[in-house]
Amino acid sequence: MDFPDQVFSSVVHIPANLIALAWVVWALIRLPRERLYDNRFTHVYFGACVGVLVLWSIHAGVPPTLHFHLLGVTALTLMFGWQYASLGVALVLIGTTLNGQGSWATFGVNLLCMGAIPIGLSWGLLRWTQRRLPHNFFIYVYINAFLASGLSMLATGTAAVGLLWLTGVHTPEWLGYQYLPYFPLMAFSEAVMNGMIMTLLVALRPDWVCSFDDDLYIKGK
Repeated sequence: MDFPDQVFSSVVHIPANLIALAWVVWALIRLPRERLYDNRFTHVYFGACVGVLVLWSIHAGVPPTLHFHLLGVTALTLMFGWQYASLGVALVLIGTTLNGQGSWATFGVNLLCMGAIPIGLSWGLLRWTQRRLPHNFFIYVYINAFLASGLSMLATGTAAVGLLWLTGVHTPEWLGYQYLPYFPLMAFSEAVMNGMIMTLLVALRPDWVCSFDDDLYIKGK
């Protein structure tokens, strides 16, 4: 759910861009760089980024304030970790901006809403389940893939609506009529898409998923 450039003023753009820059820098600092020397990893990673770029180019909405589209960020996070997922979202936003579907002014706002929020929620839920719940294939698929992606979409939508409300772009009544009814539908679609992708990957290509381990989730169960 991305914002075009005419929605907010520089009062929002400047701090959002600074926070987004700090997020990307932190991801670069924590990045496991040795994985970049593996050609198989880079091929899968950049291929996944292209897939997310195509996904984000298919959108609809109520112009001119908010575009609806699926995210695919939970799958990106589970496959590559939060650091590579953060950089992947940044690359996708650069691609959409260069393609004329985005704006440099709202780059930070969109990175935080569509990147930092779903990545943080997905990775945080993964770490919580690994510590608190049994290491089970179905827990991984249903909670870390299906549930996490649905909650991520709801969190992203709530943040977008909250920002539109707090900045005075729209009233709560207008937002409740135009946007909020669509969020459950978007969350369900996001959950199904990410859940199906991750189910196929852990079944057929578990080596592509950094957060999944056959020895931990399947063997001996």
